[in-house]
Amino acid sequence: MPTAAKLVAAAILAVSGWFSAELIKPLMEEGRDLSKLGPIFALVGLFVGWKFLGPRADRSLGSVGANAFTTILVQVGLTMFVFAFAVMIKQSLRQAYDGPIEALQDIFMISVDFFQKYFTGEVVGAALIGGGLASWCAFSAARKWG
Repeated sequence: MPTAAKLVAAAILAVSGWFSAELIKPLMEEGRDLSKLGPIFALVGLFVGWKFLGPRADRSLGSVGANAFTTILVQVGLTMFVFAFAVMIKQSLRQAYDGPIEALQDIFMISVDFFQKYFTGEVVGAALIGGGLASWCAFSAARKWG
């Protein structure tokens, strides 16, 4: 069921995801196709806002901070998983793995590598501000229109 809290959370997290992608682009090595980076970050933010934060926004005021923190963790984790899965698929098409278990295990190693390379203070700050703003605005929307 669509609600105002879901719409607000999805919109703000999509914008936050896009902004985070723009902060990560200069950190990536040259020669990579970065045209899909922003839209994928935004789609993950849209999904997390609609499915994760939106339904939890109508709880008490004290849960706003907890919702913001867990939403950030879910969005970052899901985004890293999506990109690590894509890298794993690309490497598996080159037959870099001996079996499917090795390929699945490599997803987590690729995610750790992404985390170490691309999560700087600016990116973490943008994620914290975006998650906090989305949580507060979704809570306010749920109280006003929900």
